[in-house]
Amino acid sequence: MSLLKLVQSAAEQGVYLYEEQGQLNYELSVSEFPAQLKEQILAVKSELIAFLSDGVTHDAEITHSAREGDLLDVSFSQFRLWFIDQLQGGTPEYNMPLALNVTGQLNLPLVTSVFNTIIERHMVLRSVYIGNEQNIRQYIRPMAEVEFAINCVDLSHLQEQTQTKEVQRLVEADLVTAFDLANDIMLRVSYIKRSPDSGVLLFNMHHIASDGWSMQVLLKEFFALYHAREQGLMDPLAALSIQYADYARWQQEHLAGELLDKQMAYWIQQLAEAPASHTLVLDKVRPKVKQHHGGVVTGQLPVSVTQPLLQLAKAQQLSPFMLLHGALSLLLSRHSNSDDIVIGTPVANRQMSDLEPLIGFFANTLVLRANTRHETLSDYFTHIRKVHLDAQANQDVPFEHLVERLNVPRNSAHNPLFQIIMTTDSDFGVNDTEESASFGLPNVVLETHESSLLHAKFDLNIDLRISERGMSMRWLYDVSLFEHSHIEQLQEHFSRILSGLSQLKDLHSDPQRLPLLSEEELAHQIHTLNNTAQVFDNTLCLHQRFEQQAALQPDGVALRCGDEQLSYAQLNAQANQLAHYLRASHELQPDTLVGICAERSLEMVIGMLAILKAGGAYVPLDPNYPRERLAYMAQDAQLQIVLTQGSAHQALSNFVGEQIAIEQTDRYSHHCCDNPNVKTQDLGVHNLAYVIYTSGTTGNPKGVMVTHSNVNHLILAQSYYRGGQGKCMAHCGSVSFDVTTFELWGPLLTGASVLIVPQQVLLSPTAFGQLLQAQQVTDMFLTVGLYNQYQDELLGQLGGLDNLYIGGDALDPSRMRKQLQAHPRPKRVFNAYGPTECTVLAIVGELHTLAPECTSVPLGRPLNNTRIYILDRHLQAVPQGSVGRSTSPAWVLPKDI
Repeated sequence: MSLLKLVQSAAEQGVYLYEEQGQLNYELSVSEFPAQLKEQILAVKSELIAFLSDGVTHDAEITHSAREGDLLDVSFSQFRLWFIDQLQGGTPEYNMPLALNVTGQLNLPLVTSVFNTIIERHMVLRSVYIGNEQNIRQYIRPMAEVEFAINCVDLSHLQEQTQTKEVQRLVEADLVTAFDLANDIMLRVSYIKRSPDSGVLLFNMHHIASDGWSMQVLLKEFFALYHAREQGLMDPLAALSIQYADYARWQQEHLAGELLDKQMAYWIQQLAEAPASHTLVLDKVRPKVKQHHGGVVTGQLPVSVTQPLLQLAKAQQLSPFMLLHGALSLLLSRHSNSDDIVIGTPVANRQMSDLEPLIGFFANTLVLRANTRHETLSDYFTHIRKVHLDAQANQDVPFEHLVERLNVPRNSAHNPLFQIIMTTDSDFGVNDTEESASFGLPNVVLETHESSLLHAKFDLNIDLRISERGMSMRWLYDVSLFEHSHIEQLQEHFSRILSGLSQLKDLHSDPQRLPLLSEEELAHQIHTLNNTAQVFDNTLCLHQRFEQQAALQPDGVALRCGDEQLSYAQLNAQANQLAHYLRASHELQPDTLVGICAERSLEMVIGMLAILKAGGAYVPLDPNYPRERLAYMAQDAQLQIVLTQGSAHQALSNFVGEQIAIEQTDRYSHHCCDNPNVKTQDLGVHNLAYVIYTSGTTGNPKGVMVTHSNVNHLILAQSYYRGGQGKCMAHCGSVSFDVTTFELWGPLLTGASVLIVPQQVLLSPTAFGQLLQAQQVTDMFLTVGLYNQYQDELLGQLGGLDNLYIGGDALDPSRMRKQLQAHPRPKRVFNAYGPTECTVLAIVGELHTLAPECTSVPLGRPLNNTRIYILDRHLQAVPQGSVGRSTSPAWVLPKDI
């Protein structure tokens, strides 16, 4: 029953309903409130408030004027479907099929007679559409011009298995056969005969002349007429007072002026800056043109869950639909890294009683935009209620008008304004009873025919139905976007949210803390994926490990830069001399901070190693940074000494402490070349090795304190890098970039060599590539920015690498796919990421191949002795395959680990 009809029915029974200050009030002219009427009103109380507060009574009478042979206005909805059909050159996207298995003696001539009566009765079924984008009209063909017949196909001669396949082929072929809007009847009926007493009856209407309600009208009239004529009775159907074309004319005249402007103003404000599409993680790359191929997941919730939900809805002045919409929005929010959730929902839009018996496209679509960021469930439910009441109060604006007015760009890949739709009143079968899959005609039983071909108009269509038996859930999804397992996961998590709501004790709790993941999922993420314990030797400081390598291979090349190089013994000796000087002149103590301001050079490494040997910790300062930033870091670290190289000291003009030029060797070359004794320094692996400053993108740079133990963990506890004699690592980073730790200490602690790439070479892809090959570089780390800049030029010159590490930002899948398919290619390619606070890297993934449907490059697994948690802003674990928001960039927890 429509809201208008309910209000009218109440008045006829002596109950006068009105809205006042957001409350539903009434006056009685009878002794008591009719009990049945009260139940009907309470079931739609919120909707009634919105309807009555709207002030739109739809009392502008629709008069009947449509006649056969007339050229008449189309409705707004019809125009949009006609336009889409023209744009795509005919499309089955808006077909509305229904197939029924028939058992018994179906009278096909009688079926033909019945449908001819229905076509004559509903002019919209014999209307065709002519014109152009500026002036589209519908022409009502006289019945004399209509030739309707059932398309009969006899398969009774086929073997059962062959017959079943052919039935499925014919059903699916009808589903994807487009209507010709300029010539066809908007209803076609087929009968596929399987045997003398069985077959498949197939209906198909075009949406331009029908909607979900209309399908029910069609079926009810079909059954009523078939019953009556089979038994020789009079036509049981009441004459129609108006036709759909009358409604289309009324809509064009009525929905204009102040009414339309008022409601449109609401929608313009409500949908301002709404997201163009949802941010659920897709399992596949979205096709440029929507494919519409569907899959389905179904589920059930028991009465023990749904009954408390209905009680909760009533207590919070919500309709069941509002409560379910609020819960679904929370689910999508937690899966999509967004608080701004837009969901569509259809409304019958038949608020006048004269419209109820008509076949036609009346349905409108409301756009429900929810903000899931609320401190309490009570506040959240209040918000959800307002979203619904406001939408219902402004539901007269046709969706087509809204899309046009908001100037939504046409996109063949997805629907405008929303791509996820929720319904609670559509049918899984063909009527509203639990026995919807089976019903009868005289001597005939009809059952819903299940087709394997499902049409997915939206990315997701969630159909929910609550009854006294519990709740049914049906998730129709686009298979070109989602895997079946992903939708199963969504349904399981939705069920868990609803179960949490059914057990709710405190409405002041945070909506985002409702249960989502199962105990098994939590255990997998928290424990299984973080089973990374690895024992390794963590007893020596960095310089001690370097000294071991110098003793093992004194003549091995440690550093190369341009035409210069240093052996392990030479580097060790020069660093020792500078270290002894620092100890003698400045009495460095463990954790004392000493600055190092240098370009990539031999002197830079000598200075860093010397500071460690002297017992201090270095603070890298890039001489190319602005002087104000360098001064801030030096002051924040309370530096008294800075080692410089070349003209770097000029960048420290604001520094008031002592500067020591590393290349002025006469200052310290007379000191001993022996290794300092760490025992006399009281120095251990838990002392600082360096303090490095963050980029400061969210404020002032912050110094991150890193111990010798941290660096040992980065280099020695992992399997992604082994180093060793004969290996060479390219050093390309700034001294203030934390990857320098990996580029220098990785090779120097394992006996490999470091190639320091001069800045001028790094700026030239050609020279860079030639240097890598000439110096036989085996390992290299590139930032994503540098890699993207140089990929095309370097692609053929990276094949000699043993290990290519790329990181610091999100990798582009298409670029990475190209790298992995290159010939030759590096033996191993890694995606590496980690914040400075985690000592360069926290997670590393080796990449072998990247499938075409991959929309992101996997980050891999946490390093040994490292735990990774993908959390939302509430520090709750997110579902696998979803986006976390506790870090930047956002991390997606892969579904394959």
